[in-house]
Amino acid sequence: MSCCLVVPHYNHVGELERFLPGLAALGHPVLLVDDGSDESAKQALRKLVQGSDSVSLVEHPRNRGKGAAVLTGFTVAASRGFTHALQIDADGQHNLDDIAGFIAASEANPRSIVCGKPVFDADAPAARVHGRKVTTFWTALETLSLEIEDGLCGFRVYPLDVVAQIVDAYYLGPRMDFDTEILVKAVWQDIDLRFLPTRVVYPPGATSHFHYLRDNLVLIRLHTRLMLGMLWRLPVLLARKLRRLARGQ
Repeated sequence: MSCCLVVPHYNHVGELERFLPGLAALGHPVLLVDDGSDESAKQALRKLVQGSDSVSLVEHPRNRGKGAAVLTGFTVAASRGFTHALQIDADGQHNLDDIAGFIAASEANPRSIVCGKPVFDADAPAARVHGRKVTTFWTALETLSLEIEDGLCGFRVYPLDVVAQIVDAYYLGPRMDFDTEILVKAVWQDIDLRFLPTRVVYPPGATSHFHYLRDNLVLIRLHTRLMLGMLWRLPVLLARKLRRLARGQ
C-alpha cells in the first residue's frame, strides 16, 4: 500500500496556509488540486508549494466542482503509482491527528473505503448537524441498509482501484453531491465501508462555498436520482440483504 493525501481546493488559501505545514510534516506526499480559484488565490498557491518536495499542485483552468477536483486528484495519484488516497478538505475542519489512524485502518482493510464519522464541537452550526441526519435518512433508503453512517464528511481513505471500479460502473456528480453519491454507489457495488470517529471543527471566520440555492438543488437532484436507481436495483439489493440475514450478518 502506498498512500498520498489529496486536497481539493477552491479559494481557501488562508485556511490552507495554516494547516498545510502540519499536513506536509506527516510524511505523506500531498497533492493539491485547485479547482479554478481566483487568480490571486492561484498565485498564492503556487508560491505556497514552490520548492516543496512533498507537496505538488494540479490546477483546473475553471471551476468544475469538488467532486471533479477529487477525481482529478485520484487520477493523478494512480498515474504516480499510489494505491490509495486520503481525501481531506482544504478548509481546516478535519483533524490531522486522525490521519495516521485512518491510514492504519486502510492498511488493515485495503479493499475498504475508510470514512470519517464526525464528532462535532459546540461551535458546529446546527444546520450542518441536522442536515447530516437528513442525508443519513435518505442514504438508508437508497441502499436499504445502515451501512453509510455519515455521507457528507470529506475525510476518507479510498483504494484507487475501487474508485476506478465505481467510476467505470456509474455516473458520479462533480460538485457537492460527490461525497454522498460515491458511498451510495459503493454500497450498490457491495464494497465494504468502515467508519471511524473524527473531530470536526469550524474555525472562526472560515469560508463556506456551499451555495444555498444551487447546492440544495444539486442535492435534491442527487437523492431523486439515487432513489430511482435504488428502485431499478431493488431485486439485487433485496436478494443481497436476504443472503446476509441468512448468514446472520
